[in-house]
Amino acid sequence: MTNCRVGALAAALFLTITSCCVAAPAIFWASDPVRPDETVVTLGEGIRSDCVVESARLSDGVTVKPVVNPLPSLSKWTVLKPLQVGPRSVKAVLPAAWKPGVFALRVRQADGVSNLLLANAPDPWWLQGDEGQRSTPGGWVRVFGKGLGPSSDEVRAVLRNTQGEDTALKVTKATCWALSAALPATLKSGDYTLFVHNGLGGEAGWRAAGQLTVIPPVTWKTDMFTVAGEGEKVDTDKAIQEAVDKAAANGGGIVFLPRGTYDVKGQLLIPPGTVLRGEGMGLVNLYWANSAEPPAALITGANCGVQDLTIHCFNYIRVISDTPDSERFRLNRVRVRAVPEAVRGRIIKPTKEPFCGLHIQGRNWQVTGCDIYAALACNAQGRALIAGPWGFAGDKGPWYGVMTDNKFFGHMYGCENYKDVIFERNEVQGVCISATTYWNNFSQNLYCADNFIQHVYGGDREIMTFDAGGGAYFGKARAQGAHLTLAADPVFKDYAPTAHTDYRGAAVFILDGTGAGQYRLVTANQGREWEIDRPWIVSPDDTSIISIVPFRGRNLFIGNTFVDGGAVQLYGSAADVILAENKGARIDGFFTWGLNPHGWGWQPSFCCQFLDNELTEGSGYGARVWGPSFIGVTTNNSNEQYGGPLARGTLFRRNVMHTQGYIRVEGNTEDTLVEGCTVKHSPTGIRVGTTTRQTLLRKNVFEDVAQPLDGDGPKNAVIVDIKKE
Repeated sequence: MTNCRVGALAAALFLTITSCCVAAPAIFWASDPVRPDETVVTLGEGIRSDCVVESARLSDGVTVKPVVNPLPSLSKWTVLKPLQVGPRSVKAVLPAAWKPGVFALRVRQADGVSNLLLANAPDPWWLQGDEGQRSTPGGWVRVFGKGLGPSSDEVRAVLRNTQGEDTALKVTKATCWALSAALPATLKSGDYTLFVHNGLGGEAGWRAAGQLTVIPPVTWKTDMFTVAGEGEKVDTDKAIQEAVDKAAANGGGIVFLPRGTYDVKGQLLIPPGTVLRGEGMGLVNLYWANSAEPPAALITGANCGVQDLTIHCFNYIRVISDTPDSERFRLNRVRVRAVPEAVRGRIIKPTKEPFCGLHIQGRNWQVTGCDIYAALACNAQGRALIAGPWGFAGDKGPWYGVMTDNKFFGHMYGCENYKDVIFERNEVQGVCISATTYWNNFSQNLYCADNFIQHVYGGDREIMTFDAGGGAYFGKARAQGAHLTLAADPVFKDYAPTAHTDYRGAAVFILDGTGAGQYRLVTANQGREWEIDRPWIVSPDDTSIISIVPFRGRNLFIGNTFVDGGAVQLYGSAADVILAENKGARIDGFFTWGLNPHGWGWQPSFCCQFLDNELTEGSGYGARVWGPSFIGVTTNNSNEQYGGPLARGTLFRRNVMHTQGYIRVEGNTEDTLVEGCTVKHSPTGIRVGTTTRQTLLRKNVFEDVAQPLDGDGPKNAVIVDIKKE
């Protein structure tokens, strides 16, 4: 619940406050997860210098039945003296003697008391089932967000049907960021609400994670159509096509390839409900010889699958691709070796489309256990993987996908217009993970966890980046509920020859003035009239400046290892993004940007957190950083149009730089916290720029660091408990 997009409890307590009637303070974000003896950063409006933070630890335990939007009943509050107060923020430390738990928070001052927020309560961002948006009896459901752990022994997950009947699920794994649960094999089909509880906070700890539809198990026909084996007189291309045609006439089935090598000449179009299955990845080889005019995809289809085989090809555009209308695609244990003829000294015909080993465009897809190599080609970009459209897609995209336990090698992994994607336990070599909005409005809800990514030297050498994206509007707006009227006409800009104007899914950020630090998502737009997904907690007024740009938010990067390359960066339009428990070696570092690329739109960074990350070896190889690596926040936005904050509520907690690394807070930032971080064996510890505002440095440790604090900014920051060894 405690995020920039206010949760249901906060909305119920405090709907809409306009500047003309603000008396008591209003708060709309409190940083979590947070432990005892750590600082809570609270963002809001109407906060005065005489304020205090009041907090209470909720009782633990789990009630049997979930309670919808429970309000905690509290009679005893502990007053926390602020370490730092600004007009839109207050920072205070939780008592060290408290146990970890769910903490109620509010702000009190002479003119009143604010609404209440809960820190460390479950904050579900999205859920996924074994059939995308849906689950099947005996299948699984996963929830992603914050505060979902700490362990599966204490966590509860309950499905409630439309009659109010509850079914407890078996939680198979739970961390702070992700929860997995198994559905009973006897569960009835129907619509359910999923509730979760992390074992803390008692009755008030229940949260609705979203709606889940349970459907009968999805089955494709299992009729077998075996392809004739290899031999001198066997036309394997014709034999495969004949088996595919039989499966199509049958309404689906299994096109089975016995062990051997199969020459294929054109495109294989897999019919709906059909699986192209080999006897084994190491036993079956499909071979496409060099072609001057390769098809758009060597293997394609909707609602189909490919399993247990190897593909060898030379000139290609896409090796494997589903379609934008696909609703179920499965790729399992497939090896791709795509090597364009250009690498053999020949010039190939350039193409407008990128070379790509795998292109995912539809919904409800799963890619597991694959090994994909896609080499670069002359005059073209080679990519091991593209997940997303090549152009504006509107409400189509690579949604509700699972990509686990794969190997990718190539130039770039591009992800565009995605939503609800699990990218987990993959090994990636030479491939940049690029979450982009070149032609579209959003890339959101990515769980990128436990991957190993190495040797990224091409292009800007970015190991992971948010990138591209244009903008639609910068200026004033009048708000009424969930409706906005812009003060001027929007101007749409992006990378397309003609910029799109359908901005559903993009974000409306309040950059400065009343309500600054909030964002909402666009649900409809026509001219100056725009609809957003919910009302503001504090509505913008004549002092407010808003920016409407693509949304790259609610993404989780957890427990990954990044080695040898450039930046792991949130390059604009990042909101509610968390990088936690990652390790890096010989990379530029981990950082977030607020910026205005090409002058197309002001893209801020709101409420992003860097927690428990490590840089084991500094010295980056990126296009922008040469020398010590860093973890930090920066902006490059200041000009005559806007010079206000473009990064708000950035947290750096318990990060460790072992050698040649430092922490950097620069640019037009506001309300940055650096707490409990350690810098070792480096010339510089923490660098704070002169244009930063409301920076708090607390309990940071420096070991063998010549200059623990650098820059002119520290004199404007609050500094507490610095330790130098």
